[in-house]
Amino acid sequence: MIQAIIEAFKREIAKYNLELLQRHPKDLEIDMAMLERFATPGLKYAWMVGDSHTHAAPLGIHQTLNELPTYVTRLANNDRFYLLSVGNGPEQFTLKEVDRVAFAALVNTPIPYRMVGPIDSFWLYRNESRVGTCVITREGTFEKPIYKIALTPMAGISKIDREALQEWGQQAVTKKAGSLFAYSRVEWLEPITLALAA
Repeated sequence: MIQAIIEAFKREIAKYNLELLQRHPKDLEIDMAMLERFATPGLKYAWMVGDSHTHAAPLGIHQTLNELPTYVTRLANNDRFYLLSVGNGPEQFTLKEVDRVAFAALVNTPIPYRMVGPIDSFWLYRNESRVGTCVITREGTFEKPIYKIALTPMAGISKIDREALQEWGQQAVTKKAGSLFAYSRVEWLEPITLALAA
């Protein structure tokens, strides 16, 4: 399915004679990596493309990702904006072109996840269900800190919940470090069974 989505992206690029594939062909590889991580039935993506850039963000995972559409609506006059919806089955998805206003409004996509606890040691919930815990510790030197993100998922959570737990951990590191460029490493711990969580 992911390759089919990338091919649909390429058709839109060709349809509008955008120069992206000549100027920055690696941009679609970055989009593909995002899709490989988050493409799950029911998920929606904001995707935009122009002559020299693409930007993609899964919606409904974290507010920072939801905000991306508001940042990229004024990069160039010939940019194109899309809402990608992933469905069930091996090839099911829709790619719908939207205008700038509708694209920017994607910031309002509901986020079912919430953090409970301090930023360096929290539970992540999806609605009222626990997804897992995140504990952040600082290692390394003062000059070169490394933030360790220890993630403990609940047993049996979905792929998207697992990715959401990791995303919330990475966003917490960014906030704690005060930088988008903080070095971090993720460690997955053994899942918590319902008997242990009670």
